[in-house]
Amino acid sequence: MKLILTKEVIQKLKFKILNFELLLLLILIIGSVDAHAQAQQKESPSPRGAFLRSLVMPGWGHLYIDNTDWARGQIHMGAEAAMILTYAGLKVRTNYLEGNLETFAMSNANADLDGRGREYFLAVANFDNLDEYNDYQLRSRNWDGILADIPENRWDWSSDDERFRYQDMRERIDRNNNQFPALLTLMVANRVVSGLSAYIRARKMWKNAPEASFSYLNENGQTGFTANLRFGL
Repeated sequence: MKLILTKEVIQKLKFKILNFELLLLLILIIGSVDAHAQAQQKESPSPRGAFLRSLVMPGWGHLYIDNTDWARGQIHMGAEAAMILTYAGLKVRTNYLEGNLETFAMSNANADLDGRGREYFLAVANFDNLDEYNDYQLRSRNWDGILADIPENRWDWSSDDERFRYQDMRERIDRNNNQFPALLTLMVANRVVSGLSAYIRARKMWKNAPEASFSYLNENGQTGFTANLRFGL
């Protein structure tokens, strides 16, 4: 059997070979870009991981995303350290004042404050002794407020000056205790803001990954090859 290759046949073969080579080249290019995009996404920090890290320690999420550029995270971490030190300082100061208060009340009014509630602390601060306190409760018809006349409930200030000093010490303790809720609220807010900031930054890094696609049809719907490469900004 004799095969005759005319010029027209040769041209058609060349055209088909060229189309095949272009198709193969496009597949290789798109495959390379897609592999690069997948590798970049795998290497990119997880937004969820960044958020959770910042909830544990503000600034940790930013460090996890980029340890060479985490100035925002350093601000959150520094604020957290300052608030922790402030909280610890207030706690130590409050415990010291409460110890002094108990010692002062026992020494000057023979009042045992150990394990007593706020109502007893206020009673000792506002009345010279138990009899005066109970008399006021009777006149006010506040029967539930009356304390039993037993040694554990008795106190007796020797002077108003000592009682006023006790009041001042009690008020300082209250002022310190009132700062704890606000401080804890700020610490929670710092964690949430840091977490959201780290989450958004990590999400942006995922969005910047390149995307690639190809089609056997051109834009007009005719037979051909169309390749699309998109890079996030």
